[in-house]
Amino acid sequence: MVSMFFKSKKSEEFKPQDKAEILAKLLEKYRKAEARFGAKYFDKAQLDQRINFHRSMKSDFQRFILDEMNFFKQMEEKATEEEAKRKRQEEADARMREIMAANDALIAHYPDVFFHPLATLECRRIVGAVSNLFPEIEEELRYVFQGRKEWGEIKFYLADLERFIYKPPMRMTAFLAHYVAELQKWGEPGRDDADRKFVQTAAMCLTGISNELRTALDHLIDADKVKASAIIAKLDAIVSDFRLSDWAQHGLALKAQKKLGI
Repeated sequence: MVSMFFKSKKSEEFKPQDKAEILAKLLEKYRKAEARFGAKYFDKAQLDQRINFHRSMKSDFQRFILDEMNFFKQMEEKATEEEAKRKRQEEADARMREIMAANDALIAHYPDVFFHPLATLECRRIVGAVSNLFPEIEEELRYVFQGRKEWGEIKFYLADLERFIYKPPMRMTAFLAHYVAELQKWGEPGRDDADRKFVQTAAMCLTGISNELRTALDHLIDADKVKASAIIAKLDAIVSDFRLSDWAQHGLALKAQKKLGI
């Protein structure tokens, strides 16, 4: 902007017209920058104050303009970086909203069991899914497997799964009460950790039962195989809708390591 004047002129040689033209260009750049980035980085009112101070002090014009241009460049770099960072965050937030909306759509058909105001929608719907499913599959599994060697492990997972049942006005199970207590204790900062433990436990219970049933299928008579396969399909549907597969694999792997003493 000002380099053409600096090639052949010393500061005392600047004409009033030259100074006015350079300052006008600087002010115009500030107006555009302030419109784009805001006054946090480009406050034209402050620039006006600096220009007035320069005039009152009659300081070196060339030095003043060079300092202002260097300052403008620094602020432009910071503002551009901040703008890019904000856009990346906005894109990430938009993507997360899309994922959450897609997840909500997948689980929308499960009952929203409002067992506590602090409980998240995903956890409330897991409770709704299990509360509806449990009585049916517990009866069927007991009919097919009670007395068989697989029953002990299946019964263990059923007992774990039963902790998610809530049908108003019944009191919360100890597991649900502990989840709520964690939310009340830690508030919003602890929500993610409480939800993670909740979801992973549900994932392990549901997947643990279906894994046991798959292992036993070849040893069942046809009628019992049909019953077991139907239960597997219902369990897998919940795991798929709530996207619990990765949670289950991680949790069950940790459980296996503990059994082996690793």
